[in-house]
Amino acid sequence: MKKQLQKLLEENKGNITEAVINEALDYDIPKDFFTDLLQNGCQSWMVWSLIYYIDTHKFYDKHYEEIEDIRYELQEQWIVTTNIQSDIKNYYAWLSFEHIAYEIYNQFENKDF
Repeated sequence: MKKQLQKLLEENKGNITEAVINEALDYDIPKDFFTDLLQNGCQSWMVWSLIYYIDTHKFYDKHYEEIEDIRYELQEQWIVTTNIQSDIKNYYAWLSFEHIAYEIYNQFENKDF
């Protein structure tokens, strides 16, 4: 899976996919990263680059347009609500990171890790 992630990383510079892959590649077994993240979410503090508000706000600002695309897509599918009771930048930074991780994991779901 690491080789496949490296290839995907080369195709994705400066976007959320790059951030997710970089975090996954820090794990000895990237599949464990994805399964842990998809089970526990960013609020588990397993994504070191998105623990503090200052970091989630920078992430949100950097990836604003991509996050808005994800937000709109998920809102259209009734997966996400607009009634957010917490820090909006933090919420959408985590949501977009988890969503992209889910998409990457699904790409490899039927392949041998």
